[in-house]
Amino acid sequence: MTRRNLVQSLLLAGALTVIPVGPGPFAQAPATPAAPPAAGTSEPSRGPDSKDLFESIHVVVGPSARALDPIAVSPFACIDGAQGSCKEIDEVLAKDLTLSGFFKVLDKAAFLGDPAAADPASPRWDDWFNVGAKYLVTVAVSKGASGIDLRFRLASVGDHKAIAVKGSTATNVAPGHVRRAVHAFVNGIIEAITGKPGIFGSQVLLSLKLPGFERAIQAMDMDGSGRRTIIDNKSSNMFPRWAPGGGVLYTSFLSGLPQVYVDDRRVTHDEHQYRSAAFSPDGSRIVASVDMDGQSDLVLLDPKTGAITKRLTESEWDEVTPSWSPDGRSIAYCSNKTGRPQIYLMNADGTGERRLTMRGSYNTSPRFGPTGLVAFAGMDDFVSDLFTVDMSGNINRLTQQQGSNKDPAWSPDGRWLVFLSDRAGAWRVFLMTEDGRYQFPVTGKGEPWGTPDWR
Repeated sequence: MTRRNLVQSLLLAGALTVIPVGPGPFAQAPATPAAPPAAGTSEPSRGPDSKDLFESIHVVVGPSARALDPIAVSPFACIDGAQGSCKEIDEVLAKDLTLSGFFKVLDKAAFLGDPAAADPASPRWDDWFNVGAKYLVTVAVSKGASGIDLRFRLASVGDHKAIAVKGSTATNVAPGHVRRAVHAFVNGIIEAITGKPGIFGSQVLLSLKLPGFERAIQAMDMDGSGRRTIIDNKSSNMFPRWAPGGGVLYTSFLSGLPQVYVDDRRVTHDEHQYRSAAFSPDGSRIVASVDMDGQSDLVLLDPKTGAITKRLTESEWDEVTPSWSPDGRSIAYCSNKTGRPQIYLMNADGTGERRLTMRGSYNTSPRFGPTGLVAFAGMDDFVSDLFTVDMSGNINRLTQQQGSNKDPAWSPDGRWLVFLSDRAGAWRVFLMTEDGRYQFPVTGKGEPWGTPDWR
């Protein structure tokens, strides 16, 4: 493959930044612009705090917009020696509830009286009603045999009654496990309110450019905490995807040519140059973009041997960034066969190819979600924005007038997307609800991130 074709393929695959050359034809009413996000004041491993998050929410006001439910997190009494854990409980509760996209956490400065002195099981309902709370969260902390015991409660203020929530009790919680206990309770709150549990504690995987040619692969909790390096082999490692069993599938230049790896195991052993790859939902196949006859085509690989078992495309154009449908029967991908990149769909055996995006002149990075929607990035008004498209080709805009936004990936339950945005002047990791109405930064400073994945 020539250098020109390699660069072109990497641009299509999202490994290099595209400099826009003209506006895109996505005609749509302007969205309400968000205020610039507040600068992150906490450590990068934690991400912004809940106050910064709420100030960064982007709300699109429309006929079907859903208002955030006001929720109060009552101050609570701590026990000797557990002040650090109590502070973390309070911070994580506020951050999780804000990130959920369902609640507005009320400012404690508006609370009446001394809520911490009240019995958590017997709230002063009128006080909470008067500060505008629809829901109330209380916490009781006590000494356990080998840690602290936690008793969380959720109540409906208007109904004056408690709401049963999974994860409301945790015993013998060590300081390093406090965040996990709070995540479990907030996941239970979301299930109690919506019928579907939250996914706090799930993991986001990304590549991160280091000095020189190197790219490492890092993981973090969905709230930006717990950041850690997964792959750092002094080479360039790109396009990370979660593999079955919690491993990591990625492309690396470790052997000299870009090859496919799972963790430390090299999967492919040939002279081809690979781009992005993804496991099928059942883990039996890998679809990959690979240099074939001077351009990028899509192939199926045997995950154990790395052998190419089927060539899915064979054209003079580039086909890149494949993404499996939830049932493993279809593959979405990007092709420039019309002269500019568009999103296409085909059956998992390579038949039935059809163009999915009929609007926009530069659409890339398709990602199938659990509900069957495909998220993608499209150039519009000189910047990259995010959209979804259904199987009938209907397109919905998710971002607008908020800098450039790229590399969308779905949460495991399909209710959120993780993506990269330079809206504050440098690339940061963001989450947003599936409709784009609420968007939050989860990393506190700009860094050269690339191609997130979520599980």
